Amino acid sequence: MKKIFLTLGVAALVSLNSWAQDAEKRPITSAEFDAAKKIAVKNLEKDTYVKAGNFILDRVGDPFVFKFSDGTERRVYLYKLFETEKMAELGMYAIYTTPKDGKLRQFPLPSPDAAGDVWGKYIDELKYGEDAMKGMASCIAFVLTKSGVGGAPAAAQEGEKIEYCFPAEALVTLANGTTKAISEVTTGDQVQSYDSVTKSSEIATVEELTVHADQTFDLTRLTLVDAATKVTASATTNWETVTLEATANHPVLTENGVKKMSEVRVGDALYYRDAETNTFKKYDVFTTQSAVRSVNKVYNLKTDKATYVVNGTVVMTK
Repeated sequence: MKKIFLTLGVAALVSLNSWAQDAEKRPITSAEFDAAKKIAVKNLEKDTYVKAGNFILDRVGDPFVFKFSDGTERRVYLYKLFETEKMAELGMYAIYTTPKDGKLRQFPLPSPDAAGDVWGKYIDELKYGEDAMKGMASCIAFVLTKSGVGGAPAAAQEGEKIEYCFPAEALVTLANGTTKAISEVTTGDQVQSYDSVTKSSEIATVEELTVHADQTFDLTRLTLVDAATKVTASATTNWETVTLEATANHPVLTENGVKKMSEVRVGDALYYRDAETNTFKKYDVFTTQSAVRSVNKVYNLKTDKATYVVNGTVVMTK
């Protein structure tokens, strides 16, 4: 097993947390993804701000430096990526390099709401980049996890509230397979549940809908994707993501047991209901984001079973 030694720029970790909070953002398009790959950075150490064609790169912090046991130093430079017309932020941009031989690969890092074909291109970049430069995929994955760009652990908020809740529009799956906004669920409704022992669906009865209001509730967001889809993704794949939002302390069921939303890590597997077969399969957590937005009213269900299904994902009853 290879040992990895890592040097991280503290400034990178601090600065990267702010990118998700900027107001002017939109997902990168497929054409922009292709064009941005051609951006040239002449001096990776000195060129922290680069304007090239229709894009601007603004470097965030120091590079991540990896020293594998094979003796090859690897580096990842991260930038914010902007388009120049309206200065909209399109996401992040990574340059992976092995300084000794001067080789590098560079590509945008899409935001979670980017289209499926864009995500397909990103997955292809990881696949073919790893084939060309061994170690790239693991370095990129580590950087995303540590930085907060693609899935740093969603930190619990200071003074975390004791409520375990979802926003009003969260969709609860009913016993018949249809969905209803959690704010409209009533006592006596029958909803889908998941038995982690038999690994099968079951029916739960709602005993109470609890509502918390008149204060601010920060929401944590998990973005999930079918692991099988990730493996087969290509530039033409319609790769859809699933989003789950809740307060940071609401528990969800993962492959490794129950975790709070704030404890879920990139790569954890949650359980997602396949509507066509009424079976549950594992979906990988692709990104986590804390305090993505705030609401002033949240909802939770108490049922006669341990779980219920929100936005297709198995969550715990509290």
